Formats: sequence, structure tokens, C-alpha cells
Amino acid sequence: MPSDAEFRVPRHPIGVVAERTGLSPHVLRVWERRYSAVEPGRAEGGQRFYADADVKRLRLIRTAIAAGRSIGQVARLSTDELTRLVGEDETARQEVVRRQGGRQRAQGAPAPAEGEIERAFALVRAMSAAELELLLRRTAASLGVPTFLDAVAVPLLGRMHDAARGGELSPAQEHLATAAIQRVVDGIVHFLAVPPGAPNLLLATPVGVRDRIGAGLAAAAAAVEGWRVIPIAAELPAAEIAGAADGADVVGVSVVQLADHDRLLGEIRTLRTLLPQSVPLLVGGAAAGALAPALERTAVRVVEDLSALRAALRHGGSVGG
Repeated sequence: MPSDAEFRVPRHPIGVVAERTGLSPHVLRVWERRYSAVEPGRAEGGQRFYADADVKRLRLIRTAIAAGRSIGQVARLSTDELTRLVGEDETARQEVVRRQGGRQRAQGAPAPAEGEIERAFALVRAMSAAELELLLRRTAASLGVPTFLDAVAVPLLGRMHDAARGGELSPAQEHLATAAIQRVVDGIVHFLAVPPGAPNLLLATPVGVRDRIGAGLAAAAAAVEGWRVIPIAAELPAAEIAGAADGADVVGVSVVQLADHDRLLGEIRTLRTLLPQSVPLLVGGAAAGALAPALERTAVRVVEDLSALRAALRHGGSVGG
């Protein structure tokens, strides 16, 4: 076991640290530059060298982020504080698993998120927008933003969409409820403070795609990870999206329907050619999965849900991350 002095000697190149932490070299550089997560030593030629203490700290940060915390929140903590936080998160996770196991053994007992969706959908049908908004805000506060987005907001929108297609909801009911959900999601984005120097995500929807709520969900997911979101007008051609991407670290395109598959695919491919190769391009939304086969082996990453988007942003949005 190395002594404390040896533990703090910078001796590992960035490739070794990437292997030991599971973080890409790109992410390691971003976390250093934007968040001062660690301060590696430098060789005469400028190469980074990390100590065992840095490796330990980076692993703790990654574990904290995997639990749903943002890099902006945890990077400023000391290593001792990180250790305590990760321990608390693990204890809480085990308690949730224990409780869920008990609920599953009780026949017919719905999971908390399922119960919230049922209550929310009843308010949708009753056109009680104010009560729906209040319920969703309380649910987001109690479950946490990542769980709220994944387990409540997205399933609720899907159920509303299916009910509208089946004639169970009127257009007025669907639109009123969607606007209420949008206000809650927008509030989450404004509430989550973005640290100075945070990376920038440009979110856009291409020509022929109307998707304000999908882009809003993506913005909230990005804010959870400590990213600053640059929203631009919807239904823009590839050239205009690329023109607005100056200063963006990652560009995200949200698609929810495939009214014209070939045209949409052409717009995404054109956008990829117009963006600098150093800027990752992510495509997400309800219809993203249908584009995945055509975009395979390209420098475009398809993220099929918000969890995948958050994971991609933790790795800087890189296609291989």
C-alpha cells in the first residue's frame, strides 16, 4: 500500500487514468478545464500526469454523477465530502431497493411513480391544469429530477398521446396538459443552477419537426448534468442550426415523429457535415430509434431516452462514449 506521499505523486498518464476510471480522455480534460475537478501535474512537454489520489477522486465523482447528481454540484466538494456523499447515496439506494422489494411482495401495490401517473392522468382528463402542475412539481421534488423525468413525465406524455389517438382525450385536454407539463419542465431548467464555465448544449428541432416538449425534457436532463442549454427556434434547416452552433460543445436534435423519414435523415446528415468534427451530434426523441439503423457507423449518436442522453453528456457527448 503506497504511503500518503506516494499516493499524491503524479505518475499516471491520461490514458491509464481513463482506463482506471472509465472516463474518456475528453471528459477528463473537460472536468479539469471547466470544473477544476482535479489538478493533474504536467510534464515539461505539457502532458498530464495524475496521482492515485486523483484517480480515487475521479471515481468518486463518477459514482456520484451516476446516482443522479450533476458534475457542477460535486466537483467543488472535497474528497472526504465526496466519500461521505457517495456513501449516503449508496445507503439511500439500498433502502429504496429494500422498500421496492416489500412493495412487490404486496400484491397489487403500485410503484410510487405509477400512482403519480394515475393521479396526473385523472387531472388531465378533468382539465385541471393548475392542480396537475402542482402535483407534478411536488412529484419532481420528492422523487428527484432524473426519476421524475424518466418515470413520470415521459410515461405520462406517452399515455396522453395514446389516449388522444384512441379518442379518449380531446385535443383541448391534451394541449392544456402538455402546456402544464412544459411549465414544470421549464421551471426545473431555471431552478437548476448552472456553474460558471459549464459546457454548452445547443438543442434544436429540424425542419418538419414540432417538438417543444421533447426539447424541454432534453434541456432538463442536460441541466441535471450541469450543462448550459442553448435553445433555438424550432423547425430549422440544417444550415441554420449549424450556424447557431458557434460555442456549442455538443449539438442535440430532437425528433418525435417521422412525417418524412428521408428528408429528416438528409437534414441530420447535412448537419453532421456542416458541424466541426470536434462537436458531437446527438439525435434523440421518440422517433430517434427509427433513425438508428440508417445512422449506424456514422459520426452521429442516437440516444433513445433521457437516461441515455444524460449518460452521453457525462462523457462529453462523444459518439463512442
